[in-house]
Amino acid sequence: MPLNTNSVALIIIFNHRYDKNIAILEELYKDRFPDIYHLVPFYDGDKENVIPVYENSFYFQGYIAQGLKSFYRSHYTHYFFIADDMILNPQINAENLTSILNLSESSCFIPRLATMPEVPAHWPHNRNAVNFDPYKKGVEIAGQIPSANEAEQKIKSWNITNGSFSYEQVYGKNSFKSLTDIKKSLLNYLTYLSDKYINGSALNKTKYPLVRSYSDICIVSKDTIKKFCHYCGAFAATDLFVELALPTALALSSSDIRTEKDLPLKGRALWNKEDYMILDKYANNLNLLLADFPKEYLYLHPIKLSKWSYSK
Repeated sequence: MPLNTNSVALIIIFNHRYDKNIAILEELYKDRFPDIYHLVPFYDGDKENVIPVYENSFYFQGYIAQGLKSFYRSHYTHYFFIADDMILNPQINAENLTSILNLSESSCFIPRLATMPEVPAHWPHNRNAVNFDPYKKGVEIAGQIPSANEAEQKIKSWNITNGSFSYEQVYGKNSFKSLTDIKKSLLNYLTYLSDKYINGSALNKTKYPLVRSYSDICIVSKDTIKKFCHYCGAFAATDLFVELALPTALALSSSDIRTEKDLPLKGRALWNKEDYMILDKYANNLNLLLADFPKEYLYLHPIKLSKWSYSK
């Protein structure tokens, strides 16, 4: 049965240090989530619920691992992580979150779980995936995460597999239409040769099974949080990109994961000018957005708060 509880911690992740946004986010969510924490890079202020973290934002799974001891409480049933530039549907709060998302006490949530490689086209972080090596010297996380065989079996339980990559998927499509294109294509090929002969990884399946997902929102259950954070920390130490590291950590640590395909509400990511047109009617006013938030969306992301007005 889904829970109906207020034992949910809202944990807001800042990719960069924007202290001015802390007060705005507190005001936006304080009546909906009694317990709010902020993970803020290099924070040196005095707010007790703001946790300083030290990591590259490309690997913000490390923020979560570093923050665990500060935000963990035994009475929380779920830990709700969102990006600081994400606006949640105003109907969602600590008391109804698990009901709306159909979560049991052991359930976790992430927008999706995708195989690697996911699409035929180039994705810049595919190279990070094929070069990821949990056995490299100086980090040596192999003993901190499941073995490759164990991980492969675990992600298979989520219907995820890792296949071989094409050259284009990892390095991009070669083009010879201009001198700039030729230089870029040559550089890509030299990178490919370097990966092949130095890392031994070019175009092979990943050395370690990985999962891909949009990772600016996730929910982690009480019985999963410690192992999830441990894996997040290990993957951060190896510079694994967050949209590979976070979903892989969740897939390896959880026994029950819900995704957006299981829900009536869907998230809306704003990637291009056409996507942003849905915001035109709000005239960069948060009050208007919250009063007339599109009911079919779980969240809108990104909404850069520095560009929006807001009054209490």
